[in-house]
Amino acid sequence: MQIQLQPSKSILAANNRFVLTSKDLQAIHSTPSQSDKYPCDNHSRTKMHDLPDDILILIFSSCDIDTLFTLRLTCTSFCAVIQAYIETIAPSSARATFPECDLLLTPPKNRYTLRWLRNLIPAQLASITLDKDKLRRHPYVNSGFLYGIPSESDCTEATYWRQRLTNGWRVLRSFHLISARVYSSCDDELKRPNAFRKVSGGVRTSRLWQSVTCQYAGCTEHGMKHLFDSKHRRDSHGSHNEAQKDLKDPISEVRRKEAQILRRRLAHVKTLSDQDLLDYVYLWRLLLHVFRPYNKPETTVWQFTQGWSSSTPIPRPNWPTIISDIAQGCSWLNWLILHIGTAPFLSQWSLSPQHPDHATSNQIRNTIWCAWNSRSTHQIEIEREYISKFEFALRKRCLSSERLKRLEAEISRGRSINTISLDCIPWIYDQHHRIPRPSSDFPWYEADRPVWLDGEWGVTSTPGTSWGQPGVLKGGMNRYKSNSRESEIDYHVCGPLAKVPYLVYLGTEEAGKLWPGSEGDGAELAF
Repeated sequence: MQIQLQPSKSILAANNRFVLTSKDLQAIHSTPSQSDKYPCDNHSRTKMHDLPDDILILIFSSCDIDTLFTLRLTCTSFCAVIQAYIETIAPSSARATFPECDLLLTPPKNRYTLRWLRNLIPAQLASITLDKDKLRRHPYVNSGFLYGIPSESDCTEATYWRQRLTNGWRVLRSFHLISARVYSSCDDELKRPNAFRKVSGGVRTSRLWQSVTCQYAGCTEHGMKHLFDSKHRRDSHGSHNEAQKDLKDPISEVRRKEAQILRRRLAHVKTLSDQDLLDYVYLWRLLLHVFRPYNKPETTVWQFTQGWSSSTPIPRPNWPTIISDIAQGCSWLNWLILHIGTAPFLSQWSLSPQHPDHATSNQIRNTIWCAWNSRSTHQIEIEREYISKFEFALRKRCLSSERLKRLEAEISRGRSINTISLDCIPWIYDQHHRIPRPSSDFPWYEADRPVWLDGEWGVTSTPGTSWGQPGVLKGGMNRYKSNSRESEIDYHVCGPLAKVPYLVYLGTEEAGKLWPGSEGDGAELAF
């Protein structure tokens, strides 16, 4: 394989330098070179792995972190060069991936290593999650303090919570890896069924048995009215499960894999400390506010759906209920995020601002839509069932001793409790906005200084009298620009994360139709 080192459309210039992405590598490996077409033609172009080390160092230093780790796995020569010159490559690659994030890219105490470079990913995700938490739904802005911790704040409290959320992303990824291993493994782990298992398995997979015994009230795939339907059919959402074409029953396969994942995750939970589990729960308290059940405000349907295939239907389930169920740990989104891991978040939040297009800026949304379309209602209910069991066991361990006693007392009385709300696990940072708190609790915000939120909107937080208690921090929504006809906002003033497409819009309806009261002054519709 030979390549010609020259700029192309996929090599984008950033800060007067080239940044190589994973798409460039795919183009290189998928496009045959001239020597591949004409093997007898001897010319002087050099193979990439035969280039001198100093040239490879320049190339690797221009790659983002994701591409660099991909290159490291392509061949032993690339791996050796990256390992040998990591102290030169790491700071340049980190700067190419996370430009202008000076606090994140603080040099390590000892030296640059691959571990330091890899740890930047959860650290940046934590920094973005905390910084953009100020964009949660905003009836609170005019009545309470401002959420969010600026990514460039280096005060002690900000550093502490950033480290906790970084650990939360690591824990989430460890749960994702368990799911990835199970779903990528072959069926060799299955035990050979005996005669009884063959008979019972055949009965359980029959159409008549499934129609009578389906336990999910919302399932549209089974039931007596579907007893005589064709085997390969579409469910109520118009999706078609390609796995049904296999000889094996897809529902039993999903249930078997989810049961295996649940056992492994629960075993993994026993090895984690209480603080690790709390960090994971704290992360979910922030991710709850990432998703929106409506479309992006001030955009047309055509603009909102760019990057989505027109031949593929847009799923339209009850997104408000699905999003609110995240707090209870029984939402299908709880399952999906642990299934897909951190890759879509990294792609949309960190890589898309440098290489903006509709596909990357809506990476999380497109992943969710594709996953929903590829599943039947029955499979979604199975996935919800197993993620609910996992989240209940994990959150139960995070409860205080008093709440745990109350829970066990209710269960002993015969009450069926299958979920635990995030509100049952308090967090000092994420207190209700109606609780009066002094301005000293927010050292990252300066009094009377406007904080940019999104677009033209900002918040000015001032200490004053509120709810009869003096000294609390109170925010007021206002226009960030005094005149809308002025030039565009200087994003350098707004911080390094100004262009991050943080929110995930899952619905196609307007916000005012889903949440009454959103219309009006525009504050609710701004985000």
